[in-house]
Order: sequence, then C-alpha cells, then structure tokens
Amino acid sequence: MRRYLFGVLLIVILGASIPLIARAKPSAASASDGYEAELRPVHTRYICVPSLMWRNPELCPSYGPGHTAYRVSSIRLPDPLPELPVKEIPRDGEEELLPHTYALVKDPPLNVYRHPMEAAAGLAPVRTMLSGDWWVSVEGEVEYDGRLWYQINANEFIPADAVALAVPSRFQGVQFTEQPTLPFAWTNRWVRPSVVPQGAYNTAVDPLNRYQLVTIYAEERRGDEIWYLVGENQWVEQSTVGRVDVDPPPEGVPAGIKWIEVDIYEQTIAAYEGERMVYASLISSGRTGTATPPGLYQLWAKIREGKMSNPNVPDGHPGYYYIEDVPWTMYFHQAYALHAAFWHDNFGFTQSHGCVNLSPRDSLWFFNWADPSISDDADELYIGSGMPNTWVWVHYTPPF
Repeated sequence: MRRYLFGVLLIVILGASIPLIARAKPSAASASDGYEAELRPVHTRYICVPSLMWRNPELCPSYGPGHTAYRVSSIRLPDPLPELPVKEIPRDGEEELLPHTYALVKDPPLNVYRHPMEAAAGLAPVRTMLSGDWWVSVEGEVEYDGRLWYQINANEFIPADAVALAVPSRFQGVQFTEQPTLPFAWTNRWVRPSVVPQGAYNTAVDPLNRYQLVTIYAEERRGDEIWYLVGENQWVEQSTVGRVDVDPPPEGVPAGIKWIEVDIYEQTIAAYEGERMVYASLISSGRTGTATPPGLYQLWAKIREGKMSNPNVPDGHPGYYYIEDVPWTMYFHQAYALHAAFWHDNFGFTQSHGCVNLSPRDSLWFFNWADPSISDDADELYIGSGMPNTWVWVHYTPPF
C-alpha cells in the first residue's frame, strides 16, 4: 500500500498525465469459459493534473479538473471592473406606487353591505364574496358603532378587520443610457459567492442580497450546473440569478420599432428600440399548468385600470379569484397581458395564472413607453391595424 501511494504522489508531483483505465470487454471465448477480463488501457486520452495542463494543454482533453482549473485561473478581469450603463431613475421613497390602496379578503365568505348601519340592523347584504382570492380597492373608510369599515365601491362597505392591506413591491428594473456590452442578472435570493465554481464560499466579500444587480464576466460549466463569475473570485450558480442578454430582434419584427422580450426561463423582461436595449427587469410569469404561451405577438389593448377574474370557475370554487382595478395592463395574446402585480414580491419566479406580472414601477414604465401611447384622460385603448404598435416576444430558452 505504501508503495502504491508513493507512486501516485510521484505522478502528481512530476506533473505526469494519468491514462484512463477501463475494464476491457471480454471476448466470447473468455465469457463462456467464465474468466473475468483484465484491466488495461483502452485508449490514449488522458485526465491531466493542473501542472501538466499549464505546460502542455494540447495533450489534455477539454474536461477534467486540470482543464477546469486552467480555464478559471486564466480569467483576467479588467481593473476597474466595467459598470453597466445604467440611468439613474429619480424617485421618492415615500411615493405612492399605485392608484389605489388594495386589500385581500382574509377569510371568505364575506358579506358586502350598502352601509355599516344596514349590517348592524341585520339587513341583507348587497352581495357576498364566496371563495378564493378577492382583492378589493379601498376608496374610503368610516367608523360606525366603534368598528372601522372600508368603502370598496359606491354603496359597498366591508369590515376593515376582514381584510389585509397590500404591501406592494418597491423593486424596479434598470434603464440604460447605451447598449450593455456584457450580460447581467439579478439575484433571486440571498447568496454567498464561491471562490471557484462549486468551491468554498468567499468569506472576504459580502453576500449578495435578493434583487441585487450583477454583471456576468464569465461562465463555467460543472457537470449539470452553470456558474457565473460576477466579481473577482466571486462565482454564483445559475439558478440563483435571472440573467439578461442583449438579443437581436426575432424574425418577423420590423426594423427600428419597439419590441419587448419576455424570457420565461430566466423570468426576465427587456424593452428594445430596434436593436438597442433600453430597459430590463424581472417578471413573474405563469406557473406550471397556467404557463405563459411562447410566441411572437403584438399588443391589442392598453387598459389603465381593469378588473380580472378566473373565467374557468365560478365564485364558490376554491380556485376562483377576483382582482379590482389592476393597473397598467397591456394585452398581447387573447387574455394574456403584462400588468402590475401589487399582491406579491416574488419577481424572478413563476407566480401568475398566465399573465406576465411586473412590479408596479416596472409596469408603469412599460405602459408609458410602449406604442401606441394613450392619453392621460383615457382609461383604455384598443389597438387597430395601421396604428403604431409594440411587439412582444415570449420564449423559453434554457442555457443548457
């Protein structure tokens, strides 16, 4: 045993290559005689240790620990690191994100009354929210007999303690002053970078927080994983980020016009004017079973505020949902649309019933940017042929 270990150490120290050894397939005669085939080299390729890789890379295959270490160590990042050409978007931290205050019915069924006084008098409700997810717009409030009530529509009141107010996401994507030259991404969770792909954590740098924007300088495949280099000795695994690449317009999109790319694998969105990317962000598209359909579409309507519900089941079914006054909606294919989602902060992951969910800030940006424009006093615009329009390219393109 000692002699064997010494021989292996000598090979590594001298930088020798190690021939691949495999069990030879037994001949028919040996198999019938019951003899076991002996071990012997079956080809001349090598798995190289790093020292041989550095001296004679042409002798080594494009896999194995030596070649991987060689590629990773050969990466030289510029100093200083190039920054993305991001335009500062001014905003007030206390700004109103949405046109309404929204609330979720906590435990339906819930009766709706014309006035709290009628509820106290035992009169019949004007309607009842039976089941599922009900989101209502709070238009005002009134106190009656020591209890707070919300007004949700004209002559419609519900108890304030029967609902939970929405806390909309303040996440927003980035606008560019010029074309990005490198791919970039947002982290979709808290993650600590590794020194090398699949290696130890880099404790000398701060962890990356959710929604942190990073630039991708290199990538490395390790088995069934892809790792991205986002800083000096900072590697993160592909599933922890939503990546954006600058892509050319898909076939069928006329030159020079506005179009939107929705990558439902990466859960990202990008706005283009011709070949130039001008904005990008994270989305939440349809979940399994209600996936957003890939394809090339054009906008057919812009709705400033509109109601959405589940057309497949009635109220009373557990899967029913009803959302009042969904802001900044742009329909691109049948009932599929891009719109604001104030009810979650899960951007970067699938979440919807099929539409493309955007954060409130992102949704307002896309609504104002996309052609055709809609006047400030208009609530809806249906787009006819011959009008300026924006194309929407939805695709599912894994990096593997």
